[in-house]
Amino acid sequence: MRVSYASRRGFTLIELLVVIAIIAILAAILFPVFAQARAAARAISCLSNVKQGSLAVLMYAQDYDETIPMVDNNGSSEYGCCPSGTCYPDWGLPGSDPTEPDAMFTGVIQPYIKNMQLFYCPEIGRTNWQTVSAGSATIGAFPYVSALDTKGVYQGAFSQMAVNILLTEFGPGAFPWPGYGTPSCQFSAPLGKMSAWQRPAELYLLTGDSTWDDGTGGGQSPTLGVGNTGTWPAYDNNSQNCTNFGGYPINADEGWTWYVHKATQRSGSFTDAAHDTFTLGINSGLANIAFGDGHAKSMRQSVLEQCDFNTAAGVWTYPYWDARY
Repeated sequence: MRVSYASRRGFTLIELLVVIAIIAILAAILFPVFAQARAAARAISCLSNVKQGSLAVLMYAQDYDETIPMVDNNGSSEYGCCPSGTCYPDWGLPGSDPTEPDAMFTGVIQPYIKNMQLFYCPEIGRTNWQTVSAGSATIGAFPYVSALDTKGVYQGAFSQMAVNILLTEFGPGAFPWPGYGTPSCQFSAPLGKMSAWQRPAELYLLTGDSTWDDGTGGGQSPTLGVGNTGTWPAYDNNSQNCTNFGGYPINADEGWTWYVHKATQRSGSFTDAAHDTFTLGINSGLANIAFGDGHAKSMRQSVLEQCDFNTAAGVWTYPYWDARY
């Protein structure tokens, strides 16, 4: 008896092309979703980092009479407040002596963390200090010393994780603005003392995201991942009633918090030719902010750096920055 079998055939070219087209369409749909998921994961990791940084600051404060560190904790030759020697590292000046300790803000809280990676935002990426030391249009060249890299001195001088400078030796009342070169450099303002903070749960303490420049005019820090160690509220047309803590002309520069998460642009600033507000470029997304009570959340520039009238005190102020009101 003869048994018949159904004939077998392979895919036709048209069928194969249809399958490939479907796979390509699915890939085009899913790849952006995967990229967004990875960006969200980096943002969450950065938020965790800045929260851990704030807890380290609060632990430091408990050991030092409830006072947080200064931006520069060994004196500053850059700003004329150096009691002896060179006082390196400075803000933006790491020095070259391999024995130098990291005396900048993040350096003195490092023993409470014991993890240098926490000070780098995953979205920005870890800084290659050998490349940075070769110099750029705004940062300037300095000799690369591997021992200083290992100690975190470079990271401290240009830290991506940055403190609200209004709580430090650069804040209101610390010395007459812009009196950097005052001979005594006795910083008497109690703003670094937690007992002086009127609203710690609403007070900007740290950001996980800062930048040394905005990436325009030859500035390279957004590309190189160079931070600013300290940040302050920008002074633009929307904040001209408040104090100009940065010392720049109105609409001239940002406060160097980098709103990098979900950003539409990685460099530049301003929305229009009138230079009314800082909402594009490094200010186009969200920044991760830790507050004086230790909690952290993401915020936009237009909210975080707003200037409002405080009716109780009768003054214009930056409510998230100024500890006095």
